[in-house]
Amino acid sequence: MNRKNSIVSNLAEDRSGATSVEFAIIGSFMIGIMISFFDIAFGFYVKNSFNHAVGAAAREVYLDPDRSESDIRTDVENRLLRFDSSVVTTVTTEAAGAVEYRVLNVRMTYQYKSPLLANHPINLNAEARAPVLNYQL
Repeated sequence: MNRKNSIVSNLAEDRSGATSVEFAIIGSFMIGIMISFFDIAFGFYVKNSFNHAVGAAAREVYLDPDRSESDIRTDVENRLLRFDSSVVTTVTTEAAGAVEYRVLNVRMTYQYKSPLLANHPINLNAEARAPVLNYQL
C-alpha cells in the first residue's frame, strides 16, 4: 500500500508536461484568433480590390465610350472572379446638363472563411460615374 501511495504522490508532484497541457488549452484559442485576424486582413484586401475594379471599369468607359453594357459587366466580373462571390453589376445612363454619364453600380457579398466570422459577411457596394465624351476629329 505504501508503494501505491508513493507512486500516486510522485505523479501528483511531477510538474513535467504542465507546459504542454497549458499550451494545448491556450494555443488553440490563440491560433483561432490569429486565423481570424488574417481573414479580416484578407477582407480588407477584397474591399480594396473591389473598389479598384469598379474604378478601373469606369476609366475604361471614359476611354472607350462606345463600350456596351455587357462588356462593362464582363470586365468587372472578370476582375472579381478570384474572390468566389456573386457580383451584381448595373449600368445606367444619366444626363446632367449637357453631359451624359454612364453610372456603374456594383454589389458583392464577401463571406469570411474562418469559423469565428463565418456568420458575418461583408456587403460591398460601389458606384462610379464616367462622362461619355464623343470626340469629333
